[in-house]
Amino acid sequence: MTPCGRRAILCGAPIRPVAPLPYCGVSPPMTPLAPPDAVITAPGRLAALAGYDILDTAPEKGFDDIVVLARNACDTPVALVSLVAADRQWFKARVGFAPRETDLNSLVCAHVLVEPDLLVIPDLAADPRTRENPLVTGEPHIRFYAGAPLRTPAGEVLGSLCVIDGTPRPEGLTPTQAESLRALAGQVVDQMELRRSVRSQRRMLDQREAVIQAQISVAEARGDIDMILDTLLAGAMEAVPQAEGGVIALREGDELVRSVCKGRSGEGAGSRTSLEGNLAGICLSANEPLLVADALADPRISRERAEVQGLRSGIVVPVVRAGEPVGVLKLQSSRPGAFSQADLRLAQVFAGTVSAGLAEAGEAKALREARASERRRRAIFESARDYAIVVLDLDGNVTDWNEGATEILGWTPEEMLGKPADVFFTPEDREAGIPALEMHSALTEERGIDERWHLRKGDGLFWASGEMMALRDEDGAAIGFVKILRDRTEQREAGVALERSEMRFRSLVEVSPQVVWFGDASGGITYCSTYWYDYTGLPPGEVGEASWMGVIHPDHRDRVRDAWLAAARTQGAYEVEFPLRRADGEYRWFLSRGQPLRDEDGRTLSWFGISLDIHERMEAERRFQALTHLSPAIIWFGNPDGSLSYLNDRWYEYTGQTPEQALPLGWADAIHPDDLAPLRRTWDDARSRGVLYDTEARLRGRDGAYRWFLMRAEPLRDEDGRIVGWLGSDSDIHDRKATEVALHGAQEQLRLAVEATNLGIFDYDLVTGELVWDARLCALFGLAADAPVTYDTFLAGLHPDDRAWVDATVKATLDPAGDSSYDIVYRTVGLEDGIERWVAAKGQTFVEGGRTVRFIGTGRDITTTRRAEQGLRETEERYRLAARATNDAIWDWDLASDHIRWNEAVQTLFGYAGDEVGPSGSWWKSHIHQDDRERVKAGIYAVIDGGAERWTDEYRFLRADGSYAYILDRGYVIRDTEGRAKRMIGAMLDISERKKAEEHQRLLTGELQHRVKNTLTLVQAIASQTMRGSTDVNAMREAFASRLISLGRAHDILTQASWTAAPIEDVVDGSLGVHRQAGPCRIRTSGPGVLLAAKPALSLALALHELATNAAKYGSLSNETGTVDLRWHVVHEGNDPRFCLTWAEQGGPPILAQPSRKGFGSRLIERSFAAEVGGEVKLTYSPTGLVCRLEAALSSMQEQRDADAA
Repeated sequence: MTPCGRRAILCGAPIRPVAPLPYCGVSPPMTPLAPPDAVITAPGRLAALAGYDILDTAPEKGFDDIVVLARNACDTPVALVSLVAADRQWFKARVGFAPRETDLNSLVCAHVLVEPDLLVIPDLAADPRTRENPLVTGEPHIRFYAGAPLRTPAGEVLGSLCVIDGTPRPEGLTPTQAESLRALAGQVVDQMELRRSVRSQRRMLDQREAVIQAQISVAEARGDIDMILDTLLAGAMEAVPQAEGGVIALREGDELVRSVCKGRSGEGAGSRTSLEGNLAGICLSANEPLLVADALADPRISRERAEVQGLRSGIVVPVVRAGEPVGVLKLQSSRPGAFSQADLRLAQVFAGTVSAGLAEAGEAKALREARASERRRRAIFESARDYAIVVLDLDGNVTDWNEGATEILGWTPEEMLGKPADVFFTPEDREAGIPALEMHSALTEERGIDERWHLRKGDGLFWASGEMMALRDEDGAAIGFVKILRDRTEQREAGVALERSEMRFRSLVEVSPQVVWFGDASGGITYCSTYWYDYTGLPPGEVGEASWMGVIHPDHRDRVRDAWLAAARTQGAYEVEFPLRRADGEYRWFLSRGQPLRDEDGRTLSWFGISLDIHERMEAERRFQALTHLSPAIIWFGNPDGSLSYLNDRWYEYTGQTPEQALPLGWADAIHPDDLAPLRRTWDDARSRGVLYDTEARLRGRDGAYRWFLMRAEPLRDEDGRIVGWLGSDSDIHDRKATEVALHGAQEQLRLAVEATNLGIFDYDLVTGELVWDARLCALFGLAADAPVTYDTFLAGLHPDDRAWVDATVKATLDPAGDSSYDIVYRTVGLEDGIERWVAAKGQTFVEGGRTVRFIGTGRDITTTRRAEQGLRETEERYRLAARATNDAIWDWDLASDHIRWNEAVQTLFGYAGDEVGPSGSWWKSHIHQDDRERVKAGIYAVIDGGAERWTDEYRFLRADGSYAYILDRGYVIRDTEGRAKRMIGAMLDISERKKAEEHQRLLTGELQHRVKNTLTLVQAIASQTMRGSTDVNAMREAFASRLISLGRAHDILTQASWTAAPIEDVVDGSLGVHRQAGPCRIRTSGPGVLLAAKPALSLALALHELATNAAKYGSLSNETGTVDLRWHVVHEGNDPRFCLTWAEQGGPPILAQPSRKGFGSRLIERSFAAEVGGEVKLTYSPTGLVCRLEAALSSMQEQRDADAA
């Protein structure tokens, strides 16, 4: 195959361009199957590779040209410069190959590492050591490899220059190709050597530049020792880039103080360490530099200290002044062997520069050196531009004048040399001989110091601090003077301004209604304002610790002192609360705060603080804590972000959580999972809108049980109205919830009672005097349903015989001090129809503020029952007379002989034969039922022995067939003249049938009573719900009457159906009949015939009434054109058909926004329908009108429940 063909293959099918060839290679048969790891990871080889610093560098043209030449020379599509590291193979140059590196799993070039010459593999698939290689068996199916080792001058093989083909080459490389590959490999090594040499030269230049730059920076630092040392350490680390950390430490006695630190160097600036047991101490003692290759292997170094400081290798060089070591320069690295001897020598250069910087830093030393070295004196002389330095001869004439003098005084050296120096003294000072006095002081006392006004050229004045010193030769003889001046005008003016400011500040402090105090840097109190002494009664000016500690409450002294000492030690803020004794001995709470005042370098200069009287706040907090402790509710504080910052003990007692578990967000773990999401939504909404938070949720107690709580919170706002927090409480309403459930059940019972009984409702508002009757109650008084009624109407309709006592009973019920219940039976005479009726009435009064404000109750027609009872009594009486005349068992008992004579009726009544009837009282008594016998005997003998004449009793008497008859036995005692009982005559009446009738009547009465109570309960619930939140009495009365009328219509329908079932058409017509008067076509109804059980029928009737009322007030029936579409149907899906009813309004006022809350009507629909039939209610407020969908199982709409039977 031609070379072009091979390139086409590599670029075509077998080796696709989208998957360029990765590195590939094999070894000749004489090499091992795989190069040993020891060869790849040999330290010498890896160190040599690292020394070239070539890995991960950018492509370079010299190397890229070589791979192009190799590819062309060997006629292959791929050529690589491959460098084998410990964990990968990296390509410095590549052609025909995309990746920059590969891992060692498919390594082939590593075999070149053990080859003395070229490695050529004609067919990688045939070689036993490469035929399983995934790059051979799979993509890109490489087949030929040839590589020349990249051998350094020291003999280390770093990688290879290799060529790769996708086709086997049995012939391998031609001699020319092999020679070219070797030569090009040599060029790669030469390029690497050249690159390293250039890099080394560049590093030397960089180091030299760093040294020069450091020296320049030192010169420009103008004696700022911190700047000098910081600049020198930064330059040293820049010149020795492998240094990860550096320190310059200066000696102070037997310790080294770290003056400046950079990078990873252990402790920070200002820390101290002993000279014993560390490299710095060894370096200073020997005054010799140290090079540490591996700190962990060096016996002079503490292994633990080295690990703490991250030290593996380092350089320590002494800093020398005047031949004496005064400190060290230390560079360190976390890698062993990071530094060389060249680095050590470079560090020594910087250490020398440090020494020069230290010399430059001391102005006094610079002046002393000026006497010994003119050159050094001149350097210092000219560099001190902030100072005017003037050299004088013994006569006071100027012999030298530096640049600083020109800048400060204004005269040039040419103008001043040889002239008297008193030219810049003021006339007053010259006249006073001040210049001569300064020279005299310098000669006799070594220096003359002054601070005064001086003249500037042009007659300008400036304030200067000056010092004059005598210049002496080596023998100590005076040869002249040097005067140093510094312009302090700004400082003096600033000082004056500061003094004035301090005076103003102290004036403010003295009149401040709080304690203001100052302290020095070490923590000693230096000043307290007048308020302190006025309050404590301490002597003015007393600031000792014993004095201010003495007025702090003994229980708090140690805590306050510890807090103050800790703040002074750490230089942090100070804040503490404590009771402080007043001059009269009373303690009040104070809040004391302090803050350190720092200079530009962050050093503490002094302390400033205030102490505020917070006694009222503490008392308020204590009262609040007591309230929260005593409160039965859970009290909490919320943050603006929704987290909590405080919960009182009630929370922890109830939930069992700890403060760490509950705060700031762990409280949510105690919320019932079903309540957590809606609670969070309500909480987030309240916080976003800044409104009252009000919700109910269940909380888990420590016993795992959940109870209902009412949760409320009010936002707390600052003076600008911003919410700064929330104050909330959680109240246990679990019992109230249970009561509500019970109330709901009672409401259901009342609803059933109303359905089951024909009750009339009355509502008497004693505040307004208004009396309201429903249609049923109006009918009981013979009035039309819409007839107006008053209390006089009520009295007028009463039977004349009942009017007085009923009026008195009502007034007694209305008396707030009397019984609030009302339960009577009276007669009415129809005001329009004249019919007499019996009415059973019950009611309840409502008292507010000691005044009866309402009287609500029911009236029930019991005329039929009364007539039945009257007829029953008349029948019994007729029976008794007839029995006495004809069939009563008449007996005559001789009490003395115990003989009884019976008429024949005893045989007829009880089935005995004549000879079976005993003639004695014992026979009679023995036939009385054993459960009644003793009672009867006791009763009859009580009459006999007690002097009464009549005896009557009811008991069971044994019949001949073994059954018992209920009898009514009456007797009359016949006594002698002395009142002794002689005989008793009586009659036994069989009342078994009457007893049965009475038992049946009792059952009927109990059932009727149950339904009445249930109906009353429902009526009361409707009344309570209607009145809740209502502010319009007329509207409330109208709504209440309307709901009761709707309830009554539903009763009428069920009554007609004997309380079994009612057609849905009748329920709908009864509920909507009133509203259809507005237009029969405005309410369209359709649906199949469905029989509804009693409860579902009542629930549906109430729901339709509420929907129609709402539509008439606000919806589609409130205008002239709106309509209602009412449809129902049965969905037969699965085994449980579903009943669906849809109320849809159109054409009414558009609904522009969703209602903010649910009214009673909505709640009545949802609760009633859902509770009674287990159905679902969905209310949709669409723009076109309300849509209500009721859905329930058909079986629940048609089946009577157990509650009905009750």
